Amino acid sequence: MYFRRYETLILLSPHVNAEQQAVMKTKYEDIIAKGAGQVVRFEDRGRQKLAYPVNKELYGHYVLFDYRGQANLSTELERNLKLDEKVFKFLTLSTDKNFSEERYQAALENLANEASRREKEQAQAAEAREEAARAAQEQSQEQSREQSQEQPQEQPQEQPEEGDLPLVGAPQDDAPVDDADNPAEAAD
Repeated sequence: MYFRRYETLILLSPHVNAEQQAVMKTKYEDIIAKGAGQVVRFEDRGRQKLAYPVNKELYGHYVLFDYRGQANLSTELERNLKLDEKVFKFLTLSTDKNFSEERYQAALENLANEASRREKEQAQAAEAREEAARAAQEQSQEQSREQSQEQPQEQPQEQPEEGDLPLVGAPQDDAPVDDADNPAEAAD
């Protein structure tokens, strides 16, 4: 007796909440366990926009089951998926025709290594984002300090009092009077 490895991608209604999704996950894991299969991994791909409307919905929630079992296990799982109203579509692929126990353990180990590597990368990316934010903040503070040092403090100009305002067209005390401007005085 040999096992096969399967991947089943399931498109769920976008209105499935986390509680309903957890119930569905345990239901399908139980079907796999009853069929003498083992779940290699479960991946929640989340809500995504669809390329075209399915059941008049523009969004869908994707879930991936990677499991191993006998050939009749995939047909039983698909039968249950067809009966579930929250499942819009599904696709099952046979990825390995002879998935032995050694390969199963190696796959679990690879998944664990990949998960730890992904966590490290996410931590490094978060640290880099924080460092970039700090550097940008320091740079903006430095620029504001430089601008405040470059611009001299503007002193307010003294406003003349109301009586000091010159009349429009009247000669001012300091300005020389030109006789050519005033023809009446030039004739004297």
